[in-house]
Amino acid sequence: MYKRMTCQTILMMILAFGSIALGTHMQQAINNDRDLWSALKAAKTPEDHARIAAYCKARADSLDAQAAGYEQAAASYRNGPVVKNLMAPNTAARYDSMAKGLREQAQSNRELAASHEQMAKDATTAPK
Repeated sequence: MYKRMTCQTILMMILAFGSIALGTHMQQAINNDRDLWSALKAAKTPEDHARIAAYCKARADSLDAQAAGYEQAAASYRNGPVVKNLMAPNTAARYDSMAKGLREQAQSNRELAASHEQMAKDATTAPK
């Protein structure tokens, strides 16, 4: 009885520690900018760089969609009634400025994605 309980305890410990060790090597999904910075610091394999590039491309597409929304809002305010206060938050110039900033962020994310794609390609073709 004692021998059986000891074996079961050891087996459970092996399974627990094995799953913890396996979990540390599993690739984590990048869901936000905090995960991106962690991934940037820890990127070593081509798969890591490809994951970073995919996140940056998706983020750039999202930023472009937001910029398009701001550009559309700016166009509608330009065609609407004139606002007396030019610094009001609903002026076309404000929306154009927001769209420009989002487009610049999207371009930056695309450049980061391209560099990590190149790193992934270099890492796969590099002799070991």
